[in-house]
Amino acid sequence: MPDANWAEGRSDTGLTPEERTVEQHLELLDRVIGLEEQLRELRTADLLGPTEVVAVERNLASMRASTTWRAGRVVTLPIRAARVIKRRLLG
Repeated sequence: MPDANWAEGRSDTGLTPEERTVEQHLELLDRVIGLEEQLRELRTADLLGPTEVVAVERNLASMRASTTWRAGRVVTLPIRAARVIKRRLLG
């Protein structure tokens, strides 16, 4: 990201303090507009529809019911328990 104060340290710009303030204000305004546009894009991003949500939930339920999932949960149980104990002791 370019330096927000690009005119500082340059003798050839010849900006007065008022011009520098206006320039900084415009840079800030440009940044705010850009962030607002990013937020608008994120809000309108493709989300799952109701039927897709049901399909994903069904796939998740079948995965959790599988033998492989249950075996993995049993194998990782000591690690997960140690992590919880560590958080409670230190936090």
